[in-house]
Amino acid sequence: MTNTATLETPQQKAPRRTQAERSEAMRQRLIDATLKCLETDGYIGTTVTKIVEAAQVSRGAPVHHFPSKAALIAATAEHLMRQIYIHLGVAMRHIDESEDKLTALIMTSWRQVFGTTENAVILELIVASRRDPELAGMLQKLWMSAFETLGVAAEHYLMPKTPKDNVRHLMTLTQWMLRGMAMDKHLVFNDSIIEYYLRLWCRLLTSHLCAKPNVNTPPPRPEFWDLSLIPNQTV
Repeated sequence: MTNTATLETPQQKAPRRTQAERSEAMRQRLIDATLKCLETDGYIGTTVTKIVEAAQVSRGAPVHHFPSKAALIAATAEHLMRQIYIHLGVAMRHIDESEDKLTALIMTSWRQVFGTTENAVILELIVASRRDPELAGMLQKLWMSAFETLGVAAEHYLMPKTPKDNVRHLMTLTQWMLRGMAMDKHLVFNDSIIEYYLRLWCRLLTSHLCAKPNVNTPPPRPEFWDLSLIPNQTV
């Protein structure tokens, strides 16, 4: 009688991760924990101790991946910026061709970007950076990248109506307006008020910009996409 045990195929072990893979996994784990703390406790309440507890790692783990708390916070902001860019690209693909596509683009940007929890966290960090020079310096790098990314995306979807109209400038102004509205959102008792002023701004913009026809693809991949803008190693 044949021993069935000899016929069983030994279970293959998963390949061991490289040091770089383990390091990146730990880095992402810390970023996810930081985001969770920022959402629940705000910037002031987000301490290294709380981040360590949320990530369920040793207290020394953040030190090996980020030179400071500000660097960890800024890396979290960079992660949010990338996620927002992805969400916007996905949302744009679902906008139907129409004469009012510019309005659809801005309204979608509000709902998918500026009206989200992720944007609320970024706003909190921007306010906190006023009193934290190190955080401000790191967020400034992100701001410059976001400025360029917005310009590329805007020129992908929109075109000027006259030679005097500048797509990048007008959409940068739109971004600042939406960010200000997002800052006041919790004070507005009726969402229809926000929608009214959003559509009013859209009507003003239609005198200067229009949507490019037959463009439903995501915007180009930003140059910085495969590079981290925030240092992740101690010096």
